[in-house]
Amino acid sequence: MFYDSLEKIEKEFLSPEIRVISFDVFGTLLLRPVQTEAEKFGLLEKTFHGCSEAHISFVKIRTMAEATLRRKILRGELPREDVKIEEIYQTMVQEFGLPEAAAKTLMEAEWALEQRICTTRKSGRILFQKALESGKQVIFTSDMYLTEEQICTLLTEKGYPEAASTKIFVSSDVGKRKTTGNLYRHVFSELAIQPREMIHIGDNWELDVISAEKTGVKSIWFPGTMEAFNRYGCAHQPEKICTDLTDWEKAKKEPGISVFQQLAANRYFDDPFRPFIRKSDYNADPWFVGYAALGPEVLSLVRWLIDTAGREGIKKLLFLSRDGYLPMKVYELLREKDPSLPAYGYLYTSRIAMLPVMVKTPLDLYDLPMDISRHTPELLIHQLSFCCDEEKTAQKLTMLAEGDHKGRQYSFGQPFTTEGYQQFTGDFIREAYDPEIHRKSKERVRDYLLHNKEAAVEPGTAIFDMGYSGRIAQAIREASGIPVPVYYFHGDGARQFLCETQGNFKIRSFFDFSPYMEGTMREYAYLKIASSCVGYDEDLTPLFDIGPAEHYKDAATAMQQGALALVQDYLAFFSANTEETGWRYHNGAMAFEAFLRFCSEADKKIYEGVEIDDILWGGRRNISLIYLMEARNRKLPDYAKKE
Repeated sequence: MFYDSLEKIEKEFLSPEIRVISFDVFGTLLLRPVQTEAEKFGLLEKTFHGCSEAHISFVKIRTMAEATLRRKILRGELPREDVKIEEIYQTMVQEFGLPEAAAKTLMEAEWALEQRICTTRKSGRILFQKALESGKQVIFTSDMYLTEEQICTLLTEKGYPEAASTKIFVSSDVGKRKTTGNLYRHVFSELAIQPREMIHIGDNWELDVISAEKTGVKSIWFPGTMEAFNRYGCAHQPEKICTDLTDWEKAKKEPGISVFQQLAANRYFDDPFRPFIRKSDYNADPWFVGYAALGPEVLSLVRWLIDTAGREGIKKLLFLSRDGYLPMKVYELLREKDPSLPAYGYLYTSRIAMLPVMVKTPLDLYDLPMDISRHTPELLIHQLSFCCDEEKTAQKLTMLAEGDHKGRQYSFGQPFTTEGYQQFTGDFIREAYDPEIHRKSKERVRDYLLHNKEAAVEPGTAIFDMGYSGRIAQAIREASGIPVPVYYFHGDGARQFLCETQGNFKIRSFFDFSPYMEGTMREYAYLKIASSCVGYDEDLTPLFDIGPAEHYKDAATAMQQGALALVQDYLAFFSANTEETGWRYHNGAMAFEAFLRFCSEADKKIYEGVEIDDILWGGRRNISLIYLMEARNRKLPDYAKKE
């Protein structure tokens, strides 16, 4: 039967006709972070290849052994309907020549793996508790090759201590299965009840509903977490961006990608009846976006960063403010799990803070990192205070502009034209540029980079930033005098190549292309919710932009919390490296990139009221993030749009 809430299921327990309440175990009361048995077996590959020199995968031999036994059952060579785990491993020895010692090691490893990855399904525990409170007899009924004793141990260890005194009917011990209905009939006989006197609850439609009802049992379908995840479309979000580019059907079978989806399903759809906005992909919930989409991307990014740094012998990683904040927090979690990873720090910097070094000579003032059409002379003079006396400069250039005796094309209070900017810059260099002020500003930058106590640049250090042009990286290398390797999420192409050529270095990029959704959209989820660094004082203390970052609202924090929760959950089951659950890192980023590009109207509510600053490049504060997202999407050619 179909139900839409836990409460409605609980009411069925109170039916006077019911004497026994039966629960399925795996998927109903216990959860795993893998979607299939084969994926679970895949977690034992390293153990298997420590026992055998064969190139065959453990998944293959484990699957073949079980299939061999089941064929014998179909041929009537075994007088039972199900197999036992010991028989599976004996078959590996007898049929395939696996050494006895290896089989014993692997069987013990499989059991230890079950104990490691099984967790309580909270909503299942709630139903189980209500069943106990109903006063009816409660039992467990499972099709499984593990023994009754092992299942009892799992249940007892994972939130069901009552299992030690509860009847457990397991197909491997009884020799009958739910599939045929005979396991249910065995229960009727053992408990001396009529089929109509039992309710069975389970997540498998065929085994727990169809097969049960054929025997006369009243069945309750308790959807699995992945069934809900798929029903609401969350699992298919990456397909929107992968169509015509990559084969997502193959990608989602990669162990890591599958695990990420199962973890998200288990976390968010433990209760499969939770309210969900139908026309959304992520329930307009920034935490869920963080867990299911951003989390896999940032974990993929940091794993790529660790792998790349390892190949290049890096001893310390510096994450640049503010976009490096979330990757740094993920790196912290991985390093707690693996202390051998390089040391790390958080380096306060920005384009504004690095301007004294980006402007190497006055000639560079003609090529500042900004959209000059959005700036006025007043704003630009303030940005150039690192190389002039701001007050005197404003007075001098105002007089020149107002005098207009040379036909100047700029005026205070008005945005620059191209010609006006060139004239202004020439006037600034002649009338206001102060090489001594500029020299001292450069020295402060250098001293901060080399001597700050939290994240000093030194030999063996590499820096990570979201990107894009390479100007900040080039400035850090030149100011510090240390040729630090540079890692980016992505570069922007032409300007990046110019910086690399000028600075004689090469940027390593997670995405070796420029994704369509601009960095601003991605940065919002990655940055530290705090004011931006705009320079350094004489004590090498970072100086920050005025005012708190209140306009970022709570969505970024919620997304980051969700992403970090995904990483923590992943590390609770798996190692800090990817040897158990490999995946191609760019595939790990597809869900979040699809969210950025194809965010549903319902999910856009996440960004309501969110405004960002772009005071250097864009000369503006309080820019609507929704506006930027929609403006970017409007520019996409029609042939690439997805309905």
